[in-house]
Amino acid sequence: MKIYNCYINNIKTKGSFFTDKDFGSFFFSERINKELEINEYCEININEDNVNINNSFIGNNLYKIKRDNCFIYAVALTNQLDNIEYLTLDDLSLQSEFELFTGGEVLEYLASICNLPNGNYIVGNVQDYISSIEKILSNYIDKEAFFRGHYYYKYELVPSLYRKKKYYENEAFMYMDFKTQFYRELASKKYIEILTTMQHYRMPTRLLDTTSNPLVALFMACDKPTNYKNKNYGIGEVILMTEDRRNIKYSDSNAVTLLSCLAVLETNYKQELYEKITESIKKNDSSIYKNSTAYKRFKAEVQTELPCFDDSFFTPEVLLNPKHVKVGMINDRIIAQSGSFILFGLCNYLTGEYHPLKTVTKERIFVVHRDYIMKQLALLNINTGTMYPDKDHMSSIITKSYD
Repeated sequence: MKIYNCYINNIKTKGSFFTDKDFGSFFFSERINKELEINEYCEININEDNVNINNSFIGNNLYKIKRDNCFIYAVALTNQLDNIEYLTLDDLSLQSEFELFTGGEVLEYLASICNLPNGNYIVGNVQDYISSIEKILSNYIDKEAFFRGHYYYKYELVPSLYRKKKYYENEAFMYMDFKTQFYRELASKKYIEILTTMQHYRMPTRLLDTTSNPLVALFMACDKPTNYKNKNYGIGEVILMTEDRRNIKYSDSNAVTLLSCLAVLETNYKQELYEKITESIKKNDSSIYKNSTAYKRFKAEVQTELPCFDDSFFTPEVLLNPKHVKVGMINDRIIAQSGSFILFGLCNYLTGEYHPLKTVTKERIFVVHRDYIMKQLALLNINTGTMYPDKDHMSSIITKSYD
């Protein structure tokens, strides 16, 4: 691992370069007992193993980070420099013995910076998180915000149905099996209500959970899933999505009915419908999908919930592109979590390709020090019991409070 001699305003120390596609590229000094007078910006010059950092009024961002009465000086690099040996989180794994800093310490340094120069954020407490949310939303005054929190920051915005081929190939069977098992409760429910209930009980569906409450999303980014085994540094993520209100749908809207009823179509019909619609759009010829058996099957299914469905008002793109949906407060968990969903459309059932949600802007906030954040959230009455207000979770919370 490369360690460079470093001169900060002619004070000699040591340091190393670090890079990551999500966090950006930096030079971090070792801990220095002396606080140096530095500007907000600096010039950085490299000559073989020597790094010179000098005050400037323009240039690279220079940060002074205090830790245990010592100071770390960090330079954010606007571009990766040539002929430099960079460290990564893989190099600074939990077992590494690099002498200047660990990967965990690098994450602490980044959390102190918080608003990273590459546009992402990283936070280690509730206060910085709220400040980051306020700063981001100040740029989207006329938009509606939704939040998605997940425990591992490399998790993709993909519904559980599309994560495994055996799921999306058997969607209709899973849907009907679930409805059959709870027929008395679900017989009169709409497609979206059944899908929402399936999602509630952790069934694979074409729904992806979001929330209108940023603290709920933060809890989800810190709440360790059952049987989670990743041994890397604990980095969660909250994705802040802003959406034009005109693009948001409600559970009673026709578009939601059209998308959600796809769940009951057999896979061969869905694949044919996907292919015919894609071809129709490409050739600008609606007769291609309208004359297909799959569309006739789809239309018959839609009319069970929308008897007056008129395909003269139907645009085929609606079955491909996901929609953000505000659902009715049909269960305690949705109420507790201020829940909403992204409802996904058809995919290519041969390749697994699907259309992502393109109408939103997405900002990323990485989350570290999650045990500490969970303690802060508990002071705000945000815990497993309030997020999952069922008897199983509540009894677990009560028991743990006496351990």
